[in-house]
Amino acid sequence: MNEVISSNEQLIAKINEVLKERKGRKINIINDKLTLSVFSELSKNLKNVEKINFIIRNTAYVPAGRELPREFEIRQNDTDLFFNSYDIIQKNKLQHFAKAKSMYDFIQKHVNVRKAKDPGKITGNIIMIDDEIAIHGTSSLEVSRKTKRGELAPIHFNSAVTEKSQLEHFQRLFNIIWNSDDYTEDYKTQLLESLNYVYKDYSPEFLYYFTLKELFGSQLDSGVERFEKDKTGFKKSVIWNSLYDFQKDAVVSAIQKINKYNGCIIADSVGLGKTFEALAVIKYFELREDNVLVLCPAKLYDNWDSFKNPYIDNAFIKDNFNYKILCHTDLTRTKGYSRSGIDLSRVNWSNFDLVVIDESHNFRNRNEDIEHMSRYMKLMNDIIKKGHGTKVLMLSATPVNNSLIDLKNQISIITADRDHAFEEAGIPSISNLLRKTQKEINDWLKTEERSKNDLLDRLPADFYKLLEMVTISRSRKHITGYYGNDNIGKFPEKLPPETYYPEIDTKGELLNFAETNEILESLKLAVYSPMSYIKSEYKEYYRKKYQTVYGERVLFYHENRELINARLHRFNLFKRLESSVFAFGETIRRLIARIDSYIEVISRCNSGEVELAGEEYVEEDVTLDYKYEIKVEHLIAADFLEDLYYDKEMLEGLYRNVLQVLNEKRDAKLKKLEEIIVNKIIKTPYNPGNRKMLIFSAFADTANYLYDSIADELSKHGINVACITGSGDPRTTMKNIRCEFNTILRHFSPKSKLGQDLPKHEQIDVLIATDCISEGQNLQDCDAVINYDIQWNPVVLIQRFGRIDRIGSQNKKIAMINFFPNLALNDYLQLEQRVKGKMMAVNLTASGDEDFLSPEMNDFLFRKKQLERLQKEVIEIDELNDNISLTDLNMNDYIYELSRYIKNNTEIMRVPRGVYSVTEGEKKGCIFCFRHQNEVAKPANESSLYPYYVMYISNDGEIYYGSANAREALREFRKIAYGKAKPDPELFKKFNSRTKNAEDMSFYSRLLNKAIEAIQGDEDKKAEMTIFDFGGYNNEFANSSSDDFELISFLVVE
Repeated sequence: MNEVISSNEQLIAKINEVLKERKGRKINIINDKLTLSVFSELSKNLKNVEKINFIIRNTAYVPAGRELPREFEIRQNDTDLFFNSYDIIQKNKLQHFAKAKSMYDFIQKHVNVRKAKDPGKITGNIIMIDDEIAIHGTSSLEVSRKTKRGELAPIHFNSAVTEKSQLEHFQRLFNIIWNSDDYTEDYKTQLLESLNYVYKDYSPEFLYYFTLKELFGSQLDSGVERFEKDKTGFKKSVIWNSLYDFQKDAVVSAIQKINKYNGCIIADSVGLGKTFEALAVIKYFELREDNVLVLCPAKLYDNWDSFKNPYIDNAFIKDNFNYKILCHTDLTRTKGYSRSGIDLSRVNWSNFDLVVIDESHNFRNRNEDIEHMSRYMKLMNDIIKKGHGTKVLMLSATPVNNSLIDLKNQISIITADRDHAFEEAGIPSISNLLRKTQKEINDWLKTEERSKNDLLDRLPADFYKLLEMVTISRSRKHITGYYGNDNIGKFPEKLPPETYYPEIDTKGELLNFAETNEILESLKLAVYSPMSYIKSEYKEYYRKKYQTVYGERVLFYHENRELINARLHRFNLFKRLESSVFAFGETIRRLIARIDSYIEVISRCNSGEVELAGEEYVEEDVTLDYKYEIKVEHLIAADFLEDLYYDKEMLEGLYRNVLQVLNEKRDAKLKKLEEIIVNKIIKTPYNPGNRKMLIFSAFADTANYLYDSIADELSKHGINVACITGSGDPRTTMKNIRCEFNTILRHFSPKSKLGQDLPKHEQIDVLIATDCISEGQNLQDCDAVINYDIQWNPVVLIQRFGRIDRIGSQNKKIAMINFFPNLALNDYLQLEQRVKGKMMAVNLTASGDEDFLSPEMNDFLFRKKQLERLQKEVIEIDELNDNISLTDLNMNDYIYELSRYIKNNTEIMRVPRGVYSVTEGEKKGCIFCFRHQNEVAKPANESSLYPYYVMYISNDGEIYYGSANAREALREFRKIAYGKAKPDPELFKKFNSRTKNAEDMSFYSRLLNKAIEAIQGDEDKKAEMTIFDFGGYNNEFANSSSDDFELISFLVVE
């Protein structure tokens, strides 16, 4: 009668029972497992075995439901034969090294191994011992993990056969399989190699990269080469073949993210070619016949338009791009035509398959006022939500700016405002995750040091996961470090900035900066605050008349708006004085004219209703346009007139000084600029023969003043000059060309715009511009940027420089030249701070689409530190120390160096978890890396690398770096291991002597358990802090044991 065997344990017991009866046993096996634990259980009786023929039946690996599907078949690592869930738990005892070495020796002497070529052709497991017994059925050669309370034990259907005819039949079938090269192939060498990986001596550097592979290996892309092979039509496009390798990687990754998660944010640093990457993504989707819309700022319209039309400067004309272009501002227009000729009253906004949003960080305001729908809400409601699975690609310069609001709003565009959109990816609530992350950022901002490393360890692992899912953000340092200059084209060398501090007046007599600003601070600016002069009995009437109401709630009173309006104009005067004496004078002239009109109206009208029109004020996209209808009899006219006359007198005194400086040619700042221009043209100090200069000002008045001052004289010497501002048509001294935006830029930077050089007489060498071209333009033919005014936002200066600091530049060196006011920086910023007042409230006066001041720009210390740096060095946006950028929040450094290492060390993919190395270091102890496996008991105080933990523990059990600073531990790991590419024989010899060749690992097993206890202790402390929360004490992690932590690697530090 056949014996029924229903568990793996019964199977092992039966084998042991048969083996111990006599020596010289010969065994034939077909199975999908032969784990270390089974070998250990059988080891006492294996001495009776003479030979084993072992067929590995099935190594196919089927991913779990939560794992991402792959485009290709995944095969199980050979070492997975040796480990199951029970063995993974047993690894924490660190006995698997000695077991693997013993198993290796036994297989080498006594076991022949073949592997099934087609696993589907051989089904079921069997073990035949001599001609006495065969056991066949479903059991693998593994020890089952003990079931926990409430779990069902697995049941197997195995049968032990002893009947001779059946045994002979089984033997004939086995021989057919064993001897047929169609069924099986020899596999002993490969299997022994895999087994050797379990216990071999690894170098510290190899162990470090193996750990990185476990932590970040899932984030390595499948590669551009495979993508190109699959998308043969796309790879023939001009745009694809014009990209550098790093840009191709971004395009492939973006397409994968868009297809998988419905959107992607590309936030690469300035000058890395985000526009070209976007064009390649667009081409991919256009080849699928998708309808593509590009939304861009008005100042970048011509840029996008040039790529889709049959223009001579369109390098991609053969790609026949067919996307539609609309400007950001078109979203809030309900009639008229766009610049591309689209009737905005008839647009079917929901008809687009892919929306590409350039400068997407401008979509930040979720103002849901029914009467004033912001661009953001128009985009969200009419394009994203009403569309049928509309996909989104966003190009953003977005640093996180210590606030996640901008990032949250951009992610909401991808998810169509669905908070649970990524639930299947393990993020149940985006808003809760970002709220949790923001709390950590807020707590970090309260610290004195504001160490970025400290912050990065505080942030939840799921936050990093979210960023990896939908963002691509790489700095120049990341790109050059990973790809090398040979593969990405070169970046020019950035020379230290040249900084000048000219006076306003060459004689030093008029318009002293500090003294002039004292006068500005004394101005009442009554012309901007007529509500302040309403008689008391009428104040409530006008207050209600002009208050801003949303529903039943008063959002804003008009007197508050007037106060902020006055501060804006005072700030404008201050900045224009710093920009140029001419711009300052023009502002004063216009202000005096406005005061005169108010005086005339009030003096003329003794009674009746009069309209006082508020000035339209435009400053960095902020528009204030007020009109007041006030009865003069309701005004305290005498007081109003007195203050208007006071302001007029003060301003007329300043204006006389302005005219004297201008008329007598005493503008010191202009003269210094002229010296710089002459020197640049004659000596071309940065690159031989390059005379080009890009001069930036924040104000159109200054830009036009500079053009009028220098253009004629330079043109006499054959130097063509041009001026571009956001208002008015471009101007140029060059003859016979259109005074049009793109034409001017083509003649200023023909190589980058046309792909060819032009004769000198057809080139513009000096371009004066406002910040209308400080973003999105490639002007790399030029090698010098002059900041004629410094701008109070350091980021703007870096963005301006980004026009020439670009990949593939033919200039070896590039320069930034700055004009600072002739004041100590500290005094200047304090002066500005005083004039500006509390400007944060200005958001309430804005159009609802732009924040005039971002929070960190009001941080005095932040601005002081960065402006000090910009006087000495040209920095990247990502290097603004107190500013958190997306590049800070991803794993690029680790991923890039891991990818590079794997290319040259492919064997790393065959190494099993649980390996170790030995090295020397200052802090004696062990660095452990674990993976938490219990997904039910997810910790609240998770490591920033969760589900992984990196712990550095001393030999005495003291935690050097724990779960709260896992990234610090990882950096320490790298510091200790980097460059140690070979194992140290002496250190391993001492280690093996101390551990009896890894048979006695009790000391390190105790350290391992102390490290796990520290993880659990940190979580328990965190849970105790929740005892007074509404939910009460909650620590699901308390149910975790050391069995829930899989050992990935450990480094012994001697």
